[in-house]
Amino acid sequence: MLIRKLDNGVTCAIRERNDLNSVTVSVWIRTGAAFEDDKTRGIAHFLEHMMFNGTENFPPGYIDKEVELLGGEINAATSYDYTYYYINLPYEHGEKAVELISELVLHPLFTNEMLEKERPIVLEEIARSKDNPQEIFLETFMEKLYKKAPYRYPILGFKETVSSFSINDFKTFYEKFYTPERITVSIAGKVNTEKIFKIIEKNFGKIQRDSIVVEPEVEEAKVTAETFEVCHPAVAVPNLIFGWRLPPCSREDVYFEILDSLLSSGRSSILYQELRETGIAYAAYSNYQNLLFGSNFSIVVITDKVEESKKAVKKLVEKVVSVSEDEFEFAKAKLFKGEIFGRESGEAEADAIGYALTVMRDADYYNKFFEDLKNVDFKTFKEKISFLLEEPLIGILKRE
Repeated sequence: MLIRKLDNGVTCAIRERNDLNSVTVSVWIRTGAAFEDDKTRGIAHFLEHMMFNGTENFPPGYIDKEVELLGGEINAATSYDYTYYYINLPYEHGEKAVELISELVLHPLFTNEMLEKERPIVLEEIARSKDNPQEIFLETFMEKLYKKAPYRYPILGFKETVSSFSINDFKTFYEKFYTPERITVSIAGKVNTEKIFKIIEKNFGKIQRDSIVVEPEVEEAKVTAETFEVCHPAVAVPNLIFGWRLPPCSREDVYFEILDSLLSSGRSSILYQELRETGIAYAAYSNYQNLLFGSNFSIVVITDKVEESKKAVKKLVEKVVSVSEDEFEFAKAKLFKGEIFGRESGEAEADAIGYALTVMRDADYYNKFFEDLKNVDFKTFKEKISFLLEEPLIGILKRE
């Protein structure tokens, strides 16, 4: 894999895959909802919408049509710590993909007409999220779990902020965060590395934009144990969530990914065996959310036996921290095989590399994953997961 910085600071990564007949070109930006302030909640996501409404050289819809005519796909996503745009095309159109996505990301045309076209769409997304009990529940969970970190605010923002955005707000946010040193071009697929690099250099190497970004403070990995309830008339079966706040994402994420594998990977997992097979819950799963300014780990249980489930989870986590070495090695093996399988996809590889270089700013987060996984020893793993014995934040979603 080639990793190289352009003279202006844009990072490039090219993973040549001759076993594929396609190419994924993705552009990652180190900004998302976590980089907003109280006046701009929701602007990172709204900006993603605006980016598809015409550029300096192409009218609205042109790039989408070009990609579709070539048999490909174009899309984007906004998270807390990053925003990314991608194009998937048959491999013979790799150079075209670079040209189109550079036009989309580097030369957007912000107009009042497009702002007023997109605003009702984004407001409708916010309104729909308020009709979804699971979304309300998870937003409340994040708000309760984080006391200072920006993850306590929804990625979509609020009706009040989204309704107030002006064209200048978008231009200011774009110029502050869509700067070369915060951009990664990640490519995986059937390409000629040096040839495609020259195309990247031609299309991304001229942009000159700089700004000073003060990143949010990291929140301490400590949870205030409390219980909250969310009531909604659309809830059919109660949901329980148990959450712990963890240190910021790092190469030590592998410990928590092993824990996730141990708890909820397949029918042999602990949550499946202890809650699903025993009839206590209809479903149960865990989730490790790796975030820049403080990560978290959670267990979700869908059940109509709320009090019994609370007791079962308490016993279950005690069992997990005293897990046998054989069970630990089995969870490692499942994680290893799952990652191998996941990397067969060019799109998944481009995403994983883009995340490593943009959010983590560490290629080894991707390159040395298997080495890091192999080096995790049983004793250290048990020390790292001892947080499970701390009293968690507990949330209950139930019918109103």
